[in-house]
Amino acid sequence: MNKSTSVTKIPNSELSILNKDILLKKLSLNGVILFEKGAKDVLEFAKFVRNNSSKLSMDPARTIESGAAQLVDAGTDAVGLHCENGNSPFWPDLCWFYCQEAPPIGSQTTICDGVAVYEQLSSKAKTFFLEKDICYSRNVPEEKWKKLVCHYIPELNDINSATFEHLNEIVSETENIKLTLNEDNSIFYQFTVSALQSSLVNNKLAFANSILGPSFNYEKPRITIAGTEQPIPSEILDEISKITELNTIPIDWDDNDFVLIDNRRVMHGRYKIIDERRKIFNALSYV
Repeated sequence: MNKSTSVTKIPNSELSILNKDILLKKLSLNGVILFEKGAKDVLEFAKFVRNNSSKLSMDPARTIESGAAQLVDAGTDAVGLHCENGNSPFWPDLCWFYCQEAPPIGSQTTICDGVAVYEQLSSKAKTFFLEKDICYSRNVPEEKWKKLVCHYIPELNDINSATFEHLNEIVSETENIKLTLNEDNSIFYQFTVSALQSSLVNNKLAFANSILGPSFNYEKPRITIAGTEQPIPSEILDEISKITELNTIPIDWDDNDFVLIDNRRVMHGRYKIIDERRKIFNALSYV
């Protein structure tokens, strides 16, 4: 089977004629845009992200640089396919990566088009995910959830001023999240969502989720069929592992490249890091 995932490439010379509407139209083609030599540094990258997003999101396990970008530090092991923050209600529309220093060998970011995966699923697997949502549940330490609260409520400039009530206020319009405050001030959350998504950029149904994804900076989530304590059947997991692998391709980085990913269509991961000189920044935002 030929791999269906592909990338739209934009050379640096065309960046000056892009606006947000053109950008999103190009993103709708394949769900991934590679900007070749697109930014001379992380500051320029962060500015491009801000200029083409309605608002920014963040990962509280990482440190923000230049107002938008966060250095990716997830160890050296391979990272499974996932949508960034797709196992939480803070699921951004867009995921960006900037390569400040490209690894000379291996260590590539990987991408997989969830539209192609959905089209190739068996009828049994399609029916399963159409009929059943999934639930992610895990604990998050106090420092991380309070840091997230301060991002979404900027007037709280000290994490010690962030409260559980503030967090509940932020997610108050989200029906599929349940929060519990633990005795040690960590939180336990349960997030229920479909494994099938359609994005604001492309309305085709996509297998886009974090079922196969990593947990480097967080407790490994428990993933169950929503409303039950049952895991996703092993035969379904085996099928999605095989089909996603068939549709996964690497991004071969050069210094100063950056990538834009439709985060509700295309899942991403990473091969094992062979050369630790690799330096990648991440940014998260909304259309």
